[in-house]
Amino acid sequence: MIANRRLELTEVSLSAITGEFIRYVRGLDFGDAVRGGPSDSDGGSGGGSDGMDEASAFIDVASVLIEAKSASLLPADVSGEHDESSMEALRERDLLFARLLQYRAYKEASHALRERMAHASGRYPHPGVVDDRIRGMLPELDWNVGPDELARIAARAIAAAPVDRVSVHQLHVPLVDLREQSRLVMTRLVALGEGGSSTFDELTADASGRIETVARFLALLAFFKQGAIQFRQDGPYSPLHVRWVWADGAPVKAVLVADGMIEEGEGA
Repeated sequence: MIANRRLELTEVSLSAITGEFIRYVRGLDFGDAVRGGPSDSDGGSGGGSDGMDEASAFIDVASVLIEAKSASLLPADVSGEHDESSMEALRERDLLFARLLQYRAYKEASHALRERMAHASGRYPHPGVVDDRIRGMLPELDWNVGPDELARIAARAIAAAPVDRVSVHQLHVPLVDLREQSRLVMTRLVALGEGGSSTFDELTADASGRIETVARFLALLAFFKQGAIQFRQDGPYSPLHVRWVWADGAPVKAVLVADGMIEEGEGA
């Protein structure tokens, strides 16, 4: 939203954030994640899981925008200093700035690579040919390595090979495994037994950050759509109680949401 409209981060209105999020989520496909549709490993597109991932990332960014905006709107204390929560919101805003700069750098790099690939699409390598006079100057091969030694040489070469993936540890983008978070939520709720409930604050008390809290919230939404859990809230801003649904003395089955795949799992 910020990149498309070229807005200043601190000037984004709360209504614009909410409206943009609603329009964005309406265009996502959560069907496969809820129905247990085809996964990537089965040849499917994995659209439901991808939609959950995108919604989680969007909620994370939107929450940072709302906190930063709230910190700028709320007055400071009598000493003119902001409280710890306001400072945390400003720190999250700085991280979001860094992520936006990284997004712009990757976008510009991909555009440059696309232009170079298009420019070089009409070029073809010329096959190399060794002149007979040069070929005659080559020494004869003195092969004195046995199969075992050749295998050891190959093992050393393979072990010293560089990794086959690009490191992204320098990016300010925390990664969360939705499958593990949904499994954690399921295990904790079922462990309470039939009729037992837990609050959302208790389910997220040990979350390492906001993105992990969002992932557990999305897992609850997926379980709720399957009819596996029930919510209870006495009033606005009251604690949200969650309990797992039991049938015939056993927890109902549910589908775990995962990155790129859907797993069948029971409450245990």
